[in-house]
Amino acid sequence: FVKFMGRYGQVTSFLSLIFSSIVFPFLIRKYGLRLTLRVFPTLLVLATIITFGAVPLNLTALFLCLTLLKATTYSIHDPAKEMLYLPTSNAIKFRAKFWIDVVGARVAKAIGSSINTYAGGLDQIVKVGSFPSVVTACALWYVCYRVGIEFDRLVREKRIVGLGDERFERLSTIEDMSAYDDELSHNDGELDEDEDVENDGPERFDDEFSVSNGEEAGPSIFSNKCYTTCKSTAFLP
Repeated sequence: FVKFMGRYGQVTSFLSLIFSSIVFPFLIRKYGLRLTLRVFPTLLVLATIITFGAVPLNLTALFLCLTLLKATTYSIHDPAKEMLYLPTSNAIKFRAKFWIDVVGARVAKAIGSSINTYAGGLDQIVKVGSFPSVVTACALWYVCYRVGIEFDRLVREKRIVGLGDERFERLSTIEDMSAYDDELSHNDGELDEDEDVENDGPERFDDEFSVSNGEEAGPSIFSNKCYTTCKSTAFLP
């Protein structure tokens, strides 16, 4: 068992290194984030069908599927998932990461452990766990499909999720977007019209994001630099 787990860790680490250094950059540049997000769910659906349907309880097939899925999770799916936070404010990002990384991950592991405990052994795990596994894999694929489309729409429209429609701002740099998020959080989600915004550099805010002299902030959209970055990494056509 120790030797098996050692080999499992070695193969997973090696594949993760190859995927993260070569495969992930290629997928992002060639196909964009929308299609890159679907790589892991697609492999998960195929692996579930193979290990539960085609060759159940086959150790070699299980080993290959687990190493491939684990490496893909670390090097492709997780980085792609983190890039989804680009068109979001800091407040939304922190809330989403709490529910996904803390609550969602723990609940999912608890449900999986409950299924394994209920099965009680390898003979029953195929009967008990096959249906939940297939349903979960298909649900993840659909979620990634919808999220990828929504991400492309937000980037095209240069919008930031989490800033109310009346508080959308056009910003000139990614640093300005962070500064605006900090200002928004400090004032409990709204800009204080009586507070002056410091100018840390030339053209800190463009004409539509002027809060000096009592002017109200203009209509909101995504950061121009963030938009350019997304376009350069093939998020946009």
